Amino acid sequence: MAGTINSLGIGSGVLTSDIIDKLKANDVANVITPIDNKITLQKQKSSALSLLSSLLTTFQTSASALNDDSIYQKRNTSGSTSSVSVTANTGVSVQSFSISNTQLALKNVKESGSFSATSNTISSGTGIAKLSIGTASYDINYTATTTLDELKDSINNIAGVSVKASTLQIGTNDYRLILTSVETGATQTINISDSAGGTLNTSLYASSKKIESQAFTAPTDLIASGSGNLTVAMGTNSYLVNYAATTTLATLRDSINTAAGSAIASIDSNNKLVLQSTIAGSSSALTLTDNSGKLDSKLTGYTTYNPLDEIQAARDASFKYDGITLTRSTNEIKDLIVGVNISLLQDSGSANISITQDTQAISDEVNTFVQSYNTLTSQLTTMTTTDVAAGKVGIFNGDNSINSISREINRLITSSTNGLSLPDFGIDLSQTGNMSFNSSTFIAKFNTDPSASETFLSGKTTVESNGNIKTVDGVFTSMQNLLENYTKSDGSISTLASGSSNEYKALTLNKTRSQALLDARYATMAARFSQYDSLISKLNSQFSSLQMQIDAMASTN
Repeated sequence: MAGTINSLGIGSGVLTSDIIDKLKANDVANVITPIDNKITLQKQKSSALSLLSSLLTTFQTSASALNDDSIYQKRNTSGSTSSVSVTANTGVSVQSFSISNTQLALKNVKESGSFSATSNTISSGTGIAKLSIGTASYDINYTATTTLDELKDSINNIAGVSVKASTLQIGTNDYRLILTSVETGATQTINISDSAGGTLNTSLYASSKKIESQAFTAPTDLIASGSGNLTVAMGTNSYLVNYAATTTLATLRDSINTAAGSAIASIDSNNKLVLQSTIAGSSSALTLTDNSGKLDSKLTGYTTYNPLDEIQAARDASFKYDGITLTRSTNEIKDLIVGVNISLLQDSGSANISITQDTQAISDEVNTFVQSYNTLTSQLTTMTTTDVAAGKVGIFNGDNSINSISREINRLITSSTNGLSLPDFGIDLSQTGNMSFNSSTFIAKFNTDPSASETFLSGKTTVESNGNIKTVDGVFTSMQNLLENYTKSDGSISTLASGSSNEYKALTLNKTRSQALLDARYATMAARFSQYDSLISKLNSQFSSLQMQIDAMASTN
């Protein structure tokens, strides 16, 4: 290498290794540096094209959103109250209506008579409790060992799609089975009946209160120690019944029925006197009182069985729609207006509902479009213009394919169709090319004729009477199509990026080859200069010896 040469040419110090280094540096400046500059330029172009592609894609996304029909189908719903709530799906017809005189649909809730514990059995034998609701019915099997808790679980397992069962502690040693319909509506009334010959506790299915005495030996047993009377109270009525020392259980039964005017008294298979109220519910009175104190204690020590009470009756919802009374089985009304859901929340409620086009959503998207435009054009300006005073040169200065992007976009922005243009909607371009947007102007202009506005912005497709399809492009349709020409996989930006990449690869290869040629040339030159240096050194040595001889001869003479 040149660096190994100390001096060349009779020790003059003129032909040194610096000469080779300077020659090589000159060749590098003339051959390699221009290639490096071009490589740097291609890197900068590649980065600029990547940024430009990203900005164009973002801008296209905004244009695409404004060309999408769905944004013009969004709806605002106003007028909901604490008693009536209304929501509307996209595309619902713009309209107004009133809801008033609301009555909520209710579930059916029933409560059994009292049990001292949830572990109490519900029957003395085997049978089937039939639970019915609406058009559905379910068979619930029970045995002499089935408890109230187990009955609850059986109902949930078998009839859970229609009825939910739970147990509730009302007070000390007072537990009830609670049955609730899953759905609301008048048809959702819950009923329970026992199978023929079944022994299901009447607190689980009877509709009225029952009194059951203690067991006698037979219906012919005497029931009093002397003469007297008793009172049977049922609801708001009371019946006075006389008895004597000779009165039997059967005679007492008949006397009670005669006094009440109906068969409310009976004797069961266990020889117990049973009084069954004819008035539904457990709140109505049913008592037997010994006024004379002569009755057998088995009659006065009776057990009262409360019935399966209806805590809440099943009920349909009703309301007035624009003054017309309607009923539904649910409080969620979805079948009155397609795409509109009316939720009834309180009784005696009302609301005046207005469904309008959501122009604010469109305005917000236009604002995004404007911001994307300004970001894009700012970068395009930086990339394509030269500022001599500031010493700045745009990376694509003079590149017509890049310069044309702004021209084509602005041509569409300033165009007009059927007397409408974007400035009419508050979208303006300043002299410096900056875009501004006035949301109030946009909304006001759009609302003057929503149909014409939508057609101008996103176009319209109609089917003519002859079956032909007619399509009119909106300004954002054209904008989206233009931007796709730039951003698609084989678009102009991709083509430029591909060309820049290929140029970068070619320049890199050219630099590698040129550098190799220079390195080889100066390696050869250094080797030759080393040989010259050795030869000259020998000549210098021979010359010194000859000079010494000449000097010696001269001194002798």
